[in-house]
Amino acid sequence: MQRSPTAKFELVPKCDEWSFNVREFRLPAFSSPWHFHPEIELTFIERGTGRRYVGDSIATFGPGDLVLIGANLPHVWRNDAPARIRADYAHSVVVHFTEESFGTGFMRCPELQAVRKLLARARRGIKFDPRTSDAAIPGLMEMKNLTGLPRLIRLLELFQILASGGSSKLLSSAGFAPQLDQFAGERVNSAHQYVFRNFAGRIDHEAMARNAGMSSSAFSRYFRRMTGRTVSEFVNEVRIGHACRMLIETDRTIAEVAFASGFESLSNFNRRFRDIAGTSPREFRQRHEG
Repeated sequence: MQRSPTAKFELVPKCDEWSFNVREFRLPAFSSPWHFHPEIELTFIERGTGRRYVGDSIATFGPGDLVLIGANLPHVWRNDAPARIRADYAHSVVVHFTEESFGTGFMRCPELQAVRKLLARARRGIKFDPRTSDAAIPGLMEMKNLTGLPRLIRLLELFQILASGGSSKLLSSAGFAPQLDQFAGERVNSAHQYVFRNFAGRIDHEAMARNAGMSSSAFSRYFRRMTGRTVSEFVNEVRIGHACRMLIETDRTIAEVAFASGFESLSNFNRRFRDIAGTSPREFRQRHEG
């Protein structure tokens, strides 16, 4: 998936006929770039695998993934590879709304205290546990075909399920606070695009800074402030993500995977892999065999 440096802000479609947005996507690969918007987003992955980026969180995703993302929290779902046949197309259902979608003051109702807490937690992104997802998904899939009051009632029921769910996981770190100025989307997207295009080789930090119209030192500080991580940390995470996919999907040796993922030494690869994945490459592959 290409990342456009100009796609810093996503304009979510609005219509006078409904107060919140429900959209379904079936694509060879999810096409949205690294983006943000003022709407809160609930995304369900029906089909597709890859890496999910929410704030400074990077994790794998697959069918059944259900995530709630707060307003203006940058995010993107990036598929492992585009599907070649329609039956394998990436498929998602996405709900967009704001706290004001249902009228001024509605979210301050005493009955919605649990929902307010849920939305406050969503500022860091929430990945729901399988039990909560299984309970919520039927109503979500039904909601995309509803109109009028039944549609709104179904969303409120969905809020109830998500707010009372079990062990959900916060995604982005507490310290991640994107300060999105008018150039943030362009500069960060440009850096992300460069890394995804060149991670298997040498990363030219000077070139990344020039693309952003900044000096190398200023860009390094800017990137860390915007993303909560250094450029080198982000590069390592992208490389390890690629390595994980190769370990699962190919029979190439660990050394071959390391060099194909942009690492110049096997020892450095093993260290970075354990730091990010929490296990050794060999243990990771064994865990996913069979």
